[in-house]
Amino acid sequence: MGIINRLTKRTLQGEMGRTLLTIVSMGIAATLVVATLVGFTSSQKNLYEYSIQDTGGMQFVIQDVPRANVQKLRQDPAVTRSLAFSNLGTAALPKGYQNYVGNGANLVGMDPTALRQLVGPQLVAGRLPRTPSELVVPSDARSGKPIKLETIRLTIAGKNRSFRIVGVINGYHTFSSAYRWITYNDQPSTGTVSIAGSFASVTRLQQRVQALATANGVNQAATKISFNDRALSWLGAGGNLRDMVTVSGLLLFALIVIGLAAGMMIYTSINLGVRARTQRYGLLRSIGATPKQVRQLVYREALALVLPALGLGYLAGTGGIAVVLELLNRNFGNSKFPFHLYFTLSPWALIGSAVFMIIVTFLASARPAQRAARVTPLVAVRDNLATPRLRSWQMRTGLWGRLMPTPLSRLAAKNYRRNSGTRWTMIATLSVSILIFVGFTGFARAVLKDTVTDYGHGADLYFTLPDTPHFDTIATAIDRTDNVQASLATKRYDFQINKRPPGFASNIVPVFVVPDKTFASQFNGQVVLLNPSHRVITKGQRRQVWGFPTQFSGPLDFAELGKLTVSKTVPADTPLLRAAASYNGGVVISESILARSLKKTKIESPTVEYNIMLRDTRQHGVTFKKLQNLMPTDGYDVVANDEKSMALLTAIQVMVYGFLALLSLVSLANIINHIFANLLQRRRELAMLQAIGTTPGQVTRLLGLENGRLLLISLIWGSVLGTLLNQVLLKRLSTIYEVAFAIPWLEIGIVVFILFVVWAVFSLVSYRMIRRQNIDHWLRLT
Repeated sequence: MGIINRLTKRTLQGEMGRTLLTIVSMGIAATLVVATLVGFTSSQKNLYEYSIQDTGGMQFVIQDVPRANVQKLRQDPAVTRSLAFSNLGTAALPKGYQNYVGNGANLVGMDPTALRQLVGPQLVAGRLPRTPSELVVPSDARSGKPIKLETIRLTIAGKNRSFRIVGVINGYHTFSSAYRWITYNDQPSTGTVSIAGSFASVTRLQQRVQALATANGVNQAATKISFNDRALSWLGAGGNLRDMVTVSGLLLFALIVIGLAAGMMIYTSINLGVRARTQRYGLLRSIGATPKQVRQLVYREALALVLPALGLGYLAGTGGIAVVLELLNRNFGNSKFPFHLYFTLSPWALIGSAVFMIIVTFLASARPAQRAARVTPLVAVRDNLATPRLRSWQMRTGLWGRLMPTPLSRLAAKNYRRNSGTRWTMIATLSVSILIFVGFTGFARAVLKDTVTDYGHGADLYFTLPDTPHFDTIATAIDRTDNVQASLATKRYDFQINKRPPGFASNIVPVFVVPDKTFASQFNGQVVLLNPSHRVITKGQRRQVWGFPTQFSGPLDFAELGKLTVSKTVPADTPLLRAAASYNGGVVISESILARSLKKTKIESPTVEYNIMLRDTRQHGVTFKKLQNLMPTDGYDVVANDEKSMALLTAIQVMVYGFLALLSLVSLANIINHIFANLLQRRRELAMLQAIGTTPGQVTRLLGLENGRLLLISLIWGSVLGTLLNQVLLKRLSTIYEVAFAIPWLEIGIVVFILFVVWAVFSLVSYRMIRRQNIDHWLRLT
């Protein structure tokens, strides 16, 4: 063991209290770093696995692969999984059907495995084809009109073929350009083949896939490849540069904040230690130590502290993430949200945590090491760095000192004024710690808090379709479906009023036509104006805005209907009409009123909204599937969406508040470390006060006054700057998301409470330490 290592060991052992306090503080910072990187990589992997389910685990599809090269491509070492399906040709569609991707409809044939993996996740109605005469079509195949499960004829290469539509898939999925019109085919055929596949490594994925396609005879490969960009973007491998920058920027921002908090804490501890050992460095220089060796001594002390702290960080960080993920999985299971979180322990996250902490430690130790290296041998005798030079203004009594009523408080004011170098360093670091806590915690709370909804609970399920002759048949079938408590089929028209009354934002007013029976039971046979509201941010404050005058009643002159007399205006909170009316509102009339009031013979076909309330919302998924078979359209499962939103919101809140909690612990550790390290540095000064007759209680009150003022000034600066940071972050976010700014009184109150507790504990520990310390030892200590 070298001499520098021996000195490092003796120094840390001789100041065991300071050493343990610093290791624990740095351990909290290391926990935050490890938890952030491990949590980030786990979140990336989990979100990727969730997003890749939509395409059966496949990252890409290569179209038009020559049949002779299919096996060669699928057996390439880079391809870990693959599925192949045949391109059967471009089909001419019958009247009433159209394709929105490419020229004509590219018909493909898949075997059962490919159907199950690639088409199954996209199925929104019906079933998968089982024979070559059955067909699955995209949900937008009829330009917004409902798709019937009927037989159609397609013309392929001049030949007519009949197909029975048995299912509908989402027409907007990631690989929609590769397969939208799908039939059953497990026999080899002529023509090209499309291959869906995935790589084990996503590094340069897009370039590698394109090179693979080109090498296997695919012409213009760049135009024949589709990627699951949504899934790949979570791993930073998507084609959207903005997504990659967002993911990388989020991690970089978190590490910068962590590095700032951890760096200040480490700098505080190392710097105060260097100040306390100024004479020791002078003695080392006097016996031949070089400035380089003194710097190495400081750096090795910092390294000796960070290594055990990393051990604590690995243990607490990985264990904490594993526990949090397990709790979140239980929450997902209770909410029936089909999402599972897997704990991913990436080597680069562990190595990155160690490298990051070591870099931050060395950067934070750089200035104290330079200060220690500048100590001259003469300091061993004169101690001129241990006692800082005072300027004339520091010798004068300040305003606070003149206002103090007792000699002890005046001495506290003088000490505060004379320790300007240490004092401003402490105020700066404490203020930044408070700024980070108040600014970021207040910002997170403002963004993640539950907003007040404007309406009560609406329909559990709803479907939107164009008007059809089977309107009544579908409505009757819905009412007869198991678990349906109530339903309402509403036709919506957008009609124009001739003279817009005051308070109406537009000449177009939606008109909701309900059955006569519903009109009598829910609206008492009166024409009612459903008034929507929404919340807006005005001058940073949230307020409610109504779409129409809240007390409107009287005639509305419609160009298509003539005059309709509105009896009253009510909030648009009727549950079965909420989905239709909550945003724009509108006038509710009956079918009879529409029939006798309609002036024009030709009007635009309305949309029909089927709003459904369930008896047992726990069975929403089963009921939703049954209703999709009646109405081959996507529909909307409100219950499932609410469960998903709440589960994801809970996960986000846990992650964000967990990060902020650890960040707050780092800031708290910085405050505690700073105050107690300063106390240990001043033990000789305090012993001198005791030697002239000052009691331990008086010394404790002296320290309490000094640190109370320091904490108060730090609180003011940190709270003001934290509030400004909160406002700036919310203002930047308000361009894409409506959030209101409010002074973060809760966070400031928490800081006040914590600082008071720290001050009280410090006073108690100070009293016990001063009462028990050996005065002679500290007076003789050099």
